[in-house]
Amino acid sequence: MNSLEIKVIPVSDNYRNECFLIDDIPLHEYLSKWYQENGWGEIPQPIAPVDDLTVTWNAPFDHDGDARFMRFLLSKDNVNLPLLSCPDDLDFSCAVIIAEVEKTENFVYWKRIGRINHSIEIFDEEKAHGIAFVDGYSDDDWIKYNSPDLHNVDSDEWCEWISAHWSEELFRRRINYTYHCYQDDRNIDWIYECSWCFDRKKYEALAASCKPHWCDDARKEG
Repeated sequence: MNSLEIKVIPVSDNYRNECFLIDDIPLHEYLSKWYQENGWGEIPQPIAPVDDLTVTWNAPFDHDGDARFMRFLLSKDNVNLPLLSCPDDLDFSCAVIIAEVEKTENFVYWKRIGRINHSIEIFDEEKAHGIAFVDGYSDDDWIKYNSPDLHNVDSDEWCEWISAHWSEELFRRRINYTYHCYQDDRNIDWIYECSWCFDRKKYEALAASCKPHWCDDARKEG
């Protein structure tokens, strides 16, 4: 069985960063080794510098809807789960390193590690999967949002609503569109089959201690 921790450790350029440690080895060291083993050479940007990537489980996301989405993903049992992301674009639009996660009663497996390939994602399709995506409506949604113009992307009413409720709009896009993209192998460049196994109780305790959150302008200034 493997061990999993999240610690702040020294990295390159006399800098310290929060990192995943698997069996006391930082995940970025595994990634560098795997790239070499695969004959891919040095890790390219925007993944590089790989030891500078942000742990998504504790990330200060640019938008509250993305932080909510990360918490939603952490609650799933079997999921392709973001682990690391570019610190300059904490909004799932840039480099995203994921693990294929499978949970059993007593164990959690990270079966493969990969990188999200955004080339198949289509922005117009994403826009259509927010408040306009009626296929995802609950009974309460139909009561609150039963307006044809609200379901019409780029209508005046739609534009006004998403401007006033961006957190909810973005979260809906993430669970209705981004989530399904992340579960599709066509959107993933798999890097390595690692087959790591963790104790589920310890794993869930670590995940529960993490707090992906929204780093708004006020917090950034503070």
